[in-house]
Amino acid sequence: MGRLRVVAGSVIVPLLVVSVALSAAWWGGARVTADARAPLASALDALPASVEVAGVTDWSSIREQVGVEDATLRDLATRSVLASSADEMAGAYGWSVGDLDWEAYGQSAAGGTLVARLSRSVSFDQVEKQLRALGYRRTDGLWELDASGRARIGPELAAVLGVVTTVPRRRLIVAGAEVGDVRRALAPIRHGARSLLDRRPVADLAAQLTGADVVLLQGGATACAASALPDDPDVAAQAAAAVASAGRLVRPVWAGRAVSDDGSGQQIRFATAYSSPVVAADQADVRGALATGPFIGRTGQVEDSLDLTSASAVGAVTVLSFDLDPDRGAYLSGEGPVLFASCP
Repeated sequence: MGRLRVVAGSVIVPLLVVSVALSAAWWGGARVTADARAPLASALDALPASVEVAGVTDWSSIREQVGVEDATLRDLATRSVLASSADEMAGAYGWSVGDLDWEAYGQSAAGGTLVARLSRSVSFDQVEKQLRALGYRRTDGLWELDASGRARIGPELAAVLGVVTTVPRRRLIVAGAEVGDVRRALAPIRHGARSLLDRRPVADLAAQLTGADVVLLQGGATACAASALPDDPDVAAQAAAAVASAGRLVRPVWAGRAVSDDGSGQQIRFATAYSSPVVAADQADVRGALATGPFIGRTGQVEDSLDLTSASAVGAVTVLSFDLDPDRGAYLSGEGPVLFASCP
């Protein structure tokens, strides 16, 4: 089956410095210095705390490891809201995913928000010049397209870039469909409001998923619905028997998936955050036991695409790590039955 290393029932208490490093920002008087944190921490700290689903794409790493042109084929563009419009954006906006360090898109009940860090190859003066040429009008620091402008760029881009603002000192583009979406996103970036990273379960997950090329984080209710098994009596009976053998599943408070790709192979981590390290340790055993054998709710065996290499508990987080064959499985949509990542 591969190099399985199960850390059964173990609890590794994370060092306080990890959380501090993930959530800290460096300020020098009124001037913000370069952000030396990992891309995932920077991205989550730029999203508002109200976000319930977040996708983060490390375009700098993807360019280096596999190239932007192969990202879609390897399931690395799935969480991006810009990748499918890369060619149009390069011509119209003067930048695209090929010019980003990272991209984050957060969804909440109030709407969606894009935050992206531009590489130093792009001038913010040129960004604003292009916005003006596209018909954006600036009011109170926000660039907004009217109805005719939105029609010109099309509904897909208008839903993400209908309103845009820039934060040059942090090299950020912040955008959304409506003014309110962008103002909510600016609250943690400019006004010190709580960010998504300030939510403890999210910070705990980020500590375990840092370094991945693409990360998906989902609040508990969303994660449970997304990984649920189909409503089929035979599948339900098979799942019940498997869970009875492995142990009781506990509903996570947050869950995450992360893929790393070095160009020759992929690794994927499924992480779930709980109320305590004791629960996480138990769930490492239970979920690890469910991560091999028949892929309940799908066809074939789990090992057809996922080769379990470790199951461990780190503080209040359970992490299952797999070698992944990108030609035989894609899991970053966050949709589809996955018993070992599901809820009771």
